[in-house]
Parts: sequence; structure tokens; C-alpha cells
Amino acid sequence: MAKILVAMSGGVDSSVAAALLAKQGHEVTGVTMKLLDKSASDASSQRSCCGFDSSRDAKLVADAIGIPHYTVNAVEVFSETVMRDFFAEYHNGRTPNPCVRCNRFVKFDFLMKKADELGCEFLATGHYAKREGRRLYKGADEKKDQSYFLYVIYEAAIERILFPLGGRTKTEIRGIASKLGLVTAKKPESQDICFVENGKYFAALEPEEGHSSGPIVDCSGKILGRHHGIFRYTVGQHKGLGSLGRKMFVKEIRPADNTVVVGLEDELFARKICLEDVVIAGGYVIDSKEEYDIQVRYRGKPVKGLVSSSGNSLAVSLAEPVRAIAPGQSAVVYDGEMVVGGGVIDKAE
Repeated sequence: MAKILVAMSGGVDSSVAAALLAKQGHEVTGVTMKLLDKSASDASSQRSCCGFDSSRDAKLVADAIGIPHYTVNAVEVFSETVMRDFFAEYHNGRTPNPCVRCNRFVKFDFLMKKADELGCEFLATGHYAKREGRRLYKGADEKKDQSYFLYVIYEAAIERILFPLGGRTKTEIRGIASKLGLVTAKKPESQDICFVENGKYFAALEPEEGHSSGPIVDCSGKILGRHHGIFRYTVGQHKGLGSLGRKMFVKEIRPADNTVVVGLEDELFARKICLEDVVIAGGYVIDSKEEYDIQVRYRGKPVKGLVSSSGNSLAVSLAEPVRAIAPGQSAVVYDGEMVVGGGVIDKAE
């Protein structure tokens, strides 16, 4: 039996992950990360991975299944690697994906170091994904598969990462939690960014840089109106543009000249993507002549495409156009069920 550190967010998934591993006879230790300082965590106490309630619920579960539990302070690493990037990206006219960065720098870097400190062989989480050897695969539950957020674990010691829920469905997990009488069995899932209260992005962003008005132009450069800070917009957005004469959508955000470019619906589609900050499965060689499945947003429908690599970037040519591809988000490359890797979208055309 192995010594395993389980990341316990205070939600039902990580609770059951810990319970399943303990039932198998492993030496399991639960750990919950404190990600926010007191003032921020008070506002986020109902979210799955921040605040006092999360740590309390995780401790109750740990006590119920008979394993030790610790809360560790990860405020500084979370602030520096996730929150700071989130705010900076929005002010740079991009749409960040904080969950990917949290997995990369916090859950599978910071926590792996904690596993080392505690002498644990493995680190387990409640993600819906599978690992076989040094390869990452989609989870069995199509509606809950989280492999899109996890391509960055190819940078970590992937052979030491466990996903106990990968072959199960959410319905099964709820059932197991109820059968075990866990306090998290009926706990609702968090949908918002954990450090942004009630989805109020603008309130969180404005104190950081303030806001600066600038022009809204069409694709020909004609000025149609004024915006009130580029951080308020993302590619594909219609709401908040005001009356522009026709129904227009954000096509591009140009921080260099503080401009929001808008277009008609049919001007939002792109077939070519450039990815930066790329992470690829160790030893995997991308075949530029082979079609892969490309997913450009969580819950997005994968599209066939050709992929070519150059240094730490990827060029992707999609077989069909995709609407509103937003720089700052991640695009993930799949070979069937296997995650080849992914990167951050730099531009789309």
C-alpha cells in the first residue's frame, strides 16, 4: 500500500477521492490549501477551494473516514502565480484561464512539494481524468471530464499523480458520498472564479489599474463608439457595447492603442491559431500531417486540425472555422482520448 497525499477542496469530489483511497488500504493524508487572505476568503467562503468553510468540511470528511488532515497556507503562491496573472491578462486585453494556472503552479507544483515533505509517494485529486503511465486521458464522464484544464501536468511528476474518480461518473460519486454519510454529499458545485465574488469581475479588476475609455471601431477602422476599459470585454461579447447601429460583437482587443474592434457575427470565426507557453507529453512527437482534435475552450466541441510545432509554440490549422477564439484561453490537443498537450492562445485568424 502507498502513502498518498490527497488535495481536499471541501467539495464532494475530493472527499470521495480520499475515501476511495483510504478504503483500498492506502495510508492517506488530506490537505486543504488556504488560497486567500482573511478578507478575501470571507467573501468566498462558500466556494469550493477558498475560505474557512472549505477547510472545515474537508476536516469533517477526514475525521469521518479516519485520516489525518492539514490546512496549509498557499496564499502567497496563489496570489503570485494565479491572481496576479488574471488581473494582468484582463488589462492586456486577453481572457485568462486561472484554473489552468492553478493546476500548474499550485495543485501540482506547490502540493507536490508538500507531498515530498510528508514522505508521500503520490498526490491525488478529485479531478475527472485518467492517467495511464505518463499519459493523460479524458475522464469516463463526458459531462465532467476535466482533462482540458490538466494538460499542464506534463510539466509535473505525472507518474506520481492519481485521479481516483477518472473512471466514474458524477452520479456515482454523489451516491458514494451519500452512502458514506459525508457532509459534502449534497454540496453544490462552485461555478465562479473562486477569488472573484459572485462573478463581479469588473469590481475586482478596477482597483488594480482603474479604467480608461477608448474607441470602439469596426474592422475597417471606423469609430463607432467608446468603451470604458478594455478589461470589460472579451472576444465574442455583445453585451456592454452600447448602440452601434447593428448587432456587433467584440472581434479583437488591442491594448497597444486601447481599442476594441467589433465585427458582425460572421466576422468572428477563425481557422488558424498560434499557441504559446506550450506543454507537450514527454516523448510525444507531433505529426504535422496527422489530424488531431483541438479544443479551444472548456465544454467546447473539439474540432479536427493540423498541428505543427516550432520551439515553444504551436501553429494550428482547423478543418472548420470556430467562433470567438479568445487570446489568453487554452487550446488543448487530443489524439483520440489522450491529451497530447496544449498551450495558451496568442492569436487567432
